[in-house]
Amino acid sequence: MKPLITLCAAVAICASQGAAAACSCGPTYCVDTPEYRAALAKKKAAATAKGYPARMVALYDKLDHCEAGIRTSPDGFSILHQPSSGQYTIDGWTRDHEKSDASSVAAGTMKACHVILSQRAFACCGAKPPEERPDYNKELQLSTAGAIPCEK
Repeated sequence: MKPLITLCAAVAICASQGAAAACSCGPTYCVDTPEYRAALAKKKAAATAKGYPARMVALYDKLDHCEAGIRTSPDGFSILHQPSSGQYTIDGWTRDHEKSDASSVAAGTMKACHVILSQRAFACCGAKPPEERPDYNKELQLSTAGAIPCEK
């Protein structure tokens, strides 16, 4: 049994080293590494401990899957809102602010409201720049895959 456990451990180490070696961007920019998964778990646990709603904490899962993307992502959330006049602004998130903006969107006095981690997606190794991705909203300069609509 011991030789089998040793063999499994050796294969796992070689596989993880092989995956890291296959990424030419540097280890923190490689996708789906154990370090990425650890950084993601830590970031989500911290956001949950701060009392952020689960629907917002889930935005971390939508980030590109590399350690650098998680480590450089904000520790809190913002609201991107666009009044009917068209020019968007970004402010810090509060539950009351989100509810108020969502009501304004529903009433038609505000054009858009999104809860965001960051305005643009982080590009891990091999990923397209945010502006070249299908989810990119040019008007809001927003990677919408990492955003959720404001809720009442």
